[in-house]
Amino acid sequence: MKDIEKRARELLAIGYEKDGLPGRAAQIRDRSAYVEQPDRRALQAISLALTPPEGYVLVPVELPVEMEIAFMEAWVSKRRCIDDPDMQDAWDAALAARPEVP
Repeated sequence: MKDIEKRARELLAIGYEKDGLPGRAAQIRDRSAYVEQPDRRALQAISLALTPPEGYVLVPVELPVEMEIAFMEAWVSKRRCIDDPDMQDAWDAALAARPEVP
């Protein structure tokens, strides 16, 4: 199951629990259980809302050490000065090292 779909199911299940429907919440969490059409639509809408636009990825607000190291290794390997305007490869390396969204 994709992470976004898993997160969408969890968010919908939490909503059902808040409404006093724990059985419905358990059904939503169970990937093998039948999900009624309104819930499938809700899951699709939540998944779309959680999906970044084309060309974007989620990154943490605070720079993790792994991303910083990846950026600096790519940057220093080219022996560039700090004001070099072409830093896309270093940025790509930092993005590749980003943590998974829980």
